[in-house]
Amino acid sequence: MAKTMADVYIEQGEKRGEIQAKRDIFLKLLDLRIGDIPETVSKKVSRIRSRSRLDSLLEQVATAKTLDDIKWN
Repeated sequence: MAKTMADVYIEQGEKRGEIQAKRDIFLKLLDLRIGDIPETVSKKVSRIRSRSRLDSLLEQVATAKTLDDIKWN
């Protein structure tokens, strides 16, 4: 069955929502583990569009003790 334009828009919205949720979770975990998050870090995270990149950052924050423990590239 062919996708309708509505289906495509719904999928795009779901992907954007998932990415935003991962950003929010990452920043919350980072705040809990490290403390105050510099605005530069928040802005950097807000520009990430890749689910796999966010997954990698989420894995890193689980063991990070400082911002230097996070590999941003």
